[in-house]
Amino acid sequence: MKFLEYWVYLLLSIFKIFLFSMYAGTEFQASFFILNLASIVVLSSWTLLLSYKKRRWILLSLLFLHSTLLISDLWYYRYFNDLLSIALLSDITQMSDVGGGFMTLIEAKDFFFFADLLIFSLILFATRKNLESINQKEKRIMAGSGFVLGLALVIIPIATSYANEEQWLVDEPISNMREYYQLGFWGYHGLDFIQGVGALFKNDSLTAEEESRILELNPETPSAVSDSEKPNIIVVQLESFQTSVIGQQVNGQELTPHLNALKVESIFFPSFYHQTHEGRTSDAEFITLTSLHPLKSGSVYTQYAENEFEALPELLKNVGYDTAAMHAFEKDFWNRDDFYKNIGFNHFFSETDFPDNQDIGMALNDEDFFTTSIELTEQLKEPYFAFLVALSSHTPYEIPEELEQLDLTGYEDPLLKGYYENIHYVDGAVGVMIEELKQKDMWDDSLIIFYGDHDSGLTQPDSEMAQELGAETEVELVELDQQVPLFIKEPKMEEGSIVNNPGGQIDIAPTILDLLDINPPYMLGQSLLDEDSNLTVFRNGAFRYEEFYFQPDLTAPGGSGTCYDTASGAEVELDQCSERIEKAADQLRISDAIIQKNALQQINKNKK
Repeated sequence: MKFLEYWVYLLLSIFKIFLFSMYAGTEFQASFFILNLASIVVLSSWTLLLSYKKRRWILLSLLFLHSTLLISDLWYYRYFNDLLSIALLSDITQMSDVGGGFMTLIEAKDFFFFADLLIFSLILFATRKNLESINQKEKRIMAGSGFVLGLALVIIPIATSYANEEQWLVDEPISNMREYYQLGFWGYHGLDFIQGVGALFKNDSLTAEEESRILELNPETPSAVSDSEKPNIIVVQLESFQTSVIGQQVNGQELTPHLNALKVESIFFPSFYHQTHEGRTSDAEFITLTSLHPLKSGSVYTQYAENEFEALPELLKNVGYDTAAMHAFEKDFWNRDDFYKNIGFNHFFSETDFPDNQDIGMALNDEDFFTTSIELTEQLKEPYFAFLVALSSHTPYEIPEELEQLDLTGYEDPLLKGYYENIHYVDGAVGVMIEELKQKDMWDDSLIIFYGDHDSGLTQPDSEMAQELGAETEVELVELDQQVPLFIKEPKMEEGSIVNNPGGQIDIAPTILDLLDINPPYMLGQSLLDEDSNLTVFRNGAFRYEEFYFQPDLTAPGGSGTCYDTASGAEVELDQCSERIEKAADQLRISDAIIQKNALQQINKNKK
């Protein structure tokens, strides 16, 4: 058979993409199959012009490179539900310190991606004595025909999308996965590479429409804050803390007794969501401090740390606050030293400012971190804003044996058992912190906030956690994965309450500013304490609004998806969600423009 090794190469290549879809749980429709096969032909048809001896080794090398990229995408997808991107190159130096978490994503079956190398090598060995009887004209016809046909099958759907002015193509895209489904595996990575190179020469000037939309976010009248409205503010970000653990019992034991008790003397938000993406903890900080969305690829901290933001610490500093960030790890980890300074923190207390006591996971244990942070906070000038980033419950959820307190008989997943132990420990550390704040008279008159940064990474539909908590429907799984706790203790609060209205991390800064009677400029969130419903948007275009949740269909053009009633979990008419689908996408695009085009700097220059 002529070109046997090439047909085998095509078969193995497309099977590997199908295997990726099986392992990752992504869609693999007939149109997606054709698109990917066409892309492979376009990229490899040139090998048909080579001699048999050269062609077979080049095809073997291509299979190896294909497998390497696919398995890397798979491991990344398991953690972030997204694909690798050129933009992530700036984050590579940060990965070594969180590598333990990534090791948990590797499964033995993954290396089956490389089994095709053995199959292909055996076929090459079996046909090694075959003489190629194909002349150069036949090679040119086959290579040219394959390239033209493949290119047509790739270009036609893209041209159709462009003619229909579909948002994913004509505007800044809001999701890597939509590009993956619309362009195929190689199309996505090819476009990503081109965009990465193009970013070096990109014109970042704002369009008139973008500038007008961003200016709408700025209040017309400046805020004036009296000294009586300036309570001390302490905000604590808890690592990998999910709402599901609040009030949960395992074998009759409370996982979070101290945070459960905190509900009695604070406002608790059970329908509060994290909105992080690939930056995870750094995303949570960024969203909370700036009320903007994370990037679709990578972290703002490492890519745009020097850009201009109207961030919470700077706004508070402008009205007389002393501002400090506290994080008991390396000062330059995820570029925090540069970013914190840029957004208005007067002080950044990092690893060297904390005692060299027992570590839990990657840094100082949270109990010592909290108690030392209180001592550092006492050194600040009042009024102060202290922002604490805890770390003890970071994946891979390892805790010293002597600190394990729970009876986890019956649980099988060692990661889940470690997570519950870590969560229980951190809850105890929070209890110590609250008691010390009360003893030092720093509790009653302060605005104090605790919130979770993101999920545990253990919330997959077939996970032991999901099965234990009975999360089966799409809404239940989203809530398990996306909901994180939020506690707000206002100054002089006498009695706690529960606010069931949904909201997200993007609303924390506007809520703090609302309590101070400050109008937040250039922020996309809104106060959680006003009477208006909050639109909680996620990076892929999904959103929660009032009693509805919208899940976009990333395999289809923008606007497609499913609308759910959150109370029943049932699908409802898309009309219930359709009014806000474009608003959610627009919010993401405006956020991207502010970040990537350094829009606030351009706007402020134009005012001068």
